[in-house]
This record gives sequence, C-alpha cells and structure tokens, in this order.
Amino acid sequence: MESVSVPDSVNADRRPVVFFVDDDDAIRHVTNRLLRKRGFDVIGAASAAEATEVIESHEGPIDALLMDINLPDGWGAHVAQGLSATRPDMAIVYTTGFAEIDPILSGGLSAAEFVVRKPFTGDQLAEILTSAIDGGSRGRPKT
Repeated sequence: MESVSVPDSVNADRRPVVFFVDDDDAIRHVTNRLLRKRGFDVIGAASAAEATEVIESHEGPIDALLMDINLPDGWGAHVAQGLSATRPDMAIVYTTGFAEIDPILSGGLSAAEFVVRKPFTGDQLAEILTSAIDGGSRGRPKT
C-alpha cells in the first residue's frame, strides 16, 4: 500500500474530515474504511436531504466534501453548491460511476473540479482528497 500524507492545510494534531455523500450503503461503508485506514475521519449521508441536515448540525471542521454525482433526490453538483454555501472553505471532490466525464461537466460541474471514477482504490481516493484539501476545490479534473 502506497503511503499518502495528511494534507498540509490540516492541523497536525487532528485528522482531516471528509463528508461523504452517496446513496449506496455498501460504497459508503467500504469508502469509510479505506479512508480511515489512510488517516481521514469520515462522516456520511445517503441523500441530498440528509446531507443538508448533517452539514448544518455538524459542529466540527469538514475539510472535504466527497459527493456522488447521481443521488436519487438531487444532482450532486447542485447539492454540493448548496452545501458549500454553508462551508465555503470545504474542498469538493465528486465521485461517479459514469464512464465519461463530459456528461458530468455538462450537468453543472465546472471543468475545474476534482472528479474520481468508481471503482477507485483507497490510495487513489486519499491522493485526490489530499490534493483537493491542499489546493482547495480549484484544480484540474482528476480521474
């Protein structure tokens, strides 16, 4: 397993916090385990509505939003925009099972977002999240 360092922008005495929104329970569970093994803390939600509740009630820091593009109750890009209004310093990384990124971009994402395709490895995801947290949500697409 490749070593992925904790993002530079996170205080050395705490783990970076990732808010993972995905409607698939199994994906949330596995991703939570993958990220925790790589030094991240993870909070989660299964829908756009639940994500709004969680982000408004969570009192601690959230360093990155890991947002599934296709939720049953909302398009991930639109949901992320609303969530980032509450947490403007939170980096945003999108996940998708779509083979092509172009349809995703035309669905409301700017070309300057981080995107990771499913299935992903824990190391790939940790590397992308670290880059997003270190550089904010502005960067070139990652696949």
